[in-house]
Amino acid sequence: MDTCMTVWHWPTSERWYDEGLRLTLQRIRDAGFTHVNWNPDAGSSYMLGRAEIEFTAALVREAGLKVHSLHASNGRNPVSEVRWRRGPEQGRETRKDIGSVHEWQRLGGVDLVQNRIDLAQAFGAPDVVLHVDITDAAFADADSEAAFLAPYFASFDALMPYAVERGVAIAVETLFCAGRDSWLKLYDRLFSRYPQEFIGLNLDTGHWEMVEPGGLSVLDQFGERLISTHIHDNFGAMDDHLLPFDGRIDWSAVTRAIAATPYRTPLTFETPMDRYGLPETAFYARAQDVAQRLETMVAAARAAGPGAGA
Repeated sequence: MDTCMTVWHWPTSERWYDEGLRLTLQRIRDAGFTHVNWNPDAGSSYMLGRAEIEFTAALVREAGLKVHSLHASNGRNPVSEVRWRRGPEQGRETRKDIGSVHEWQRLGGVDLVQNRIDLAQAFGAPDVVLHVDITDAAFADADSEAAFLAPYFASFDALMPYAVERGVAIAVETLFCAGRDSWLKLYDRLFSRYPQEFIGLNLDTGHWEMVEPGGLSVLDQFGERLISTHIHDNFGAMDDHLLPFDGRIDWSAVTRAIAATPYRTPLTFETPMDRYGLPETAFYARAQDVAQRLETMVAAARAAGPGAGA
């Protein structure tokens, strides 16, 4: 049974990017996972050089793993060489941002996403996951919406031929920086403008539980565009990133909803081991048990057919 675990970077050794990640990949493989979601540099504006891309792809390949997805960066996440700070400096700009109204900065964001598409192509991964950081104010009225979407549309228009030529789609992640209606509007605008081979949906189960507790309207409306998942649990108040069944999410409902879409498993588990006081090998063993349980639930729901168990 195929299962997929996220690779996080844990710089606990001096040579964390080769020796450290090589050991982590081997432990993930030893636990029984077949695929990984590549997460190092996920929120960073760091640009990988060609030699780094080739080395990274070889590192995963030599571990006997496949890459199911990787987390790209929109250039504005608060994990970069210029960190956002608390206090009066909070909100300081980064230099790459696909949603910026400043053209040089927006184009820098496009370059950054292209860099991650190159990495996905080297991996043979079908998609990259991307944040589009919205607020409810962005969809308050027609003028606000047009102003907000204009730089994103310009960036995605430029990225589409680059991504499609390389066989890599962009999966826009469900976040919790806005309410449900705003997210549904965003997906409607993106999916109306761009084809499925270029832009799809990334369902982050923990994030969506915070946006719409107990609901899955994003799959009800846009399930046919589901191409990527981030599977983790919480109690509805904080982004805990727990393993499934350790929070309150109804996994029977989630797996039935995913089973009703064209999504190609495996599911991608996105729980970092620092959420648990376990050694790395023990954590991955526990995560593998949970992953197999959920994969079995999705398979059973698909075998039962539409409406079964609802």
